[in-house]
Amino acid sequence: MSAELAAADPRSARVVAGRRFLSWFPPVRLVWISLVVLGILGVQYLNGLGLASLVALPLVAVVTDLVFQRVRFPHLRFPDAAIATGLFLALIFPPNVPLFLAGVAAFAAISVRHVLRFRGRPWLNPAVFGALLGALLLGLAPAWWVAIGPSGEFAMLLLGGLLLARNWRAWRLPVTFFAAYAALTLVQHVLVGASTSANVLLLETIDPVTLFFGLYMVMEPRSSPAVPYEQPLFAGIIGVAAALLPTVLPSVALFLALLIGNVLALVLRRSPIGATAPAARSAASARRSPKRRGTPAPLPERWPVGYRITAGVLALVLVGAVIGSSHITVAPVVRLQAPGGGGTSAAGCQVDNPSIPPATLASLHQVLGPSVILSYNSATGLVVFYDPVNQVTVTEYDLYEDFGYAEFNGDDYAVSGCSG
Repeated sequence: MSAELAAADPRSARVVAGRRFLSWFPPVRLVWISLVVLGILGVQYLNGLGLASLVALPLVAVVTDLVFQRVRFPHLRFPDAAIATGLFLALIFPPNVPLFLAGVAAFAAISVRHVLRFRGRPWLNPAVFGALLGALLLGLAPAWWVAIGPSGEFAMLLLGGLLLARNWRAWRLPVTFFAAYAALTLVQHVLVGASTSANVLLLETIDPVTLFFGLYMVMEPRSSPAVPYEQPLFAGIIGVAAALLPTVLPSVALFLALLIGNVLALVLRRSPIGATAPAARSAASARRSPKRRGTPAPLPERWPVGYRITAGVLALVLVGAVIGSSHITVAPVVRLQAPGGGGTSAAGCQVDNPSIPPATLASLHQVLGPSVILSYNSATGLVVFYDPVNQVTVTEYDLYEDFGYAEFNGDDYAVSGCSG
């Protein structure tokens, strides 16, 4: 049928070819392809550190998944979800993580994916379980090195936009998550008397770790709701929890927030409301994967609204790529052991480096607070400052000015004392 329509109408042929191309790249496959790109950028930034875990953890996850598939199913399927889980864990754990412990976490994550299921779907994000297991029981504190370097952030935004464009019906998930997270962040700033300027709130909301979490982990197709009315509630609860939990459990706050969201999604499916909506859920799942319906969808008279929205998002992403590439300077990692250059006195570092322009100092202090700025390289984004609270000198990479404000990431290398 599709071949006949394609032969009769060249425009229909283009639609058929487009659908066939998209069928090769389901959302889960695009997720792990994006993670591979981010991982390669991170490994390059760290001069090869992290490559072992980037290869080993997906391999452990794939082998574990294939073993479970052999037991559960008559035919093996391509392990897209297992690859994504292994890459998630590799990019969350430290790049120099002990491979045996990380492999245990990857094995447990895939095992949970096959064991904890409800109505044929995993209700718990396996990467979240593996990360929680590693952080709480195996001593693997999350490092989130996926967000390292300005090139990593830029690629994360670009690939995240492409993922959203491919799976555009899930737009409610990231939009609701970031809206709830930003609202709770604003409330917290008001309650404690902190700055409520748009720049500061924007920096906290689009922090690289938060961006990665919201664009990739919250939107994970297998464990997130497919029904439109469930998506805002799911993502909103995660956003609220992600903003509140860092005050109690900062190291695992995001994982616990997503775990709360997974439990909420399970409760919705088991509730009377969820039980009376199997048709809506099946329709939503069918829209995500048209092959499940068994019959080919009729060709539209023109491109549907969803395809046009996808094309628009892709165009905006490409425009943003061109603009962003002109504002970001990538440089290799620089670690200073004895930084100097700031004004000093007998008591130690007390005065900002007078050679730094006042406007730049003001921008840096907006992020660093009362710290003493010793040196700053606007080309590489390397800043050295003295922290008077902890009485240490800190070298920070990835503090760079972009679109009129300073952006601050957390690759800290601290040395004791102040060597000004």
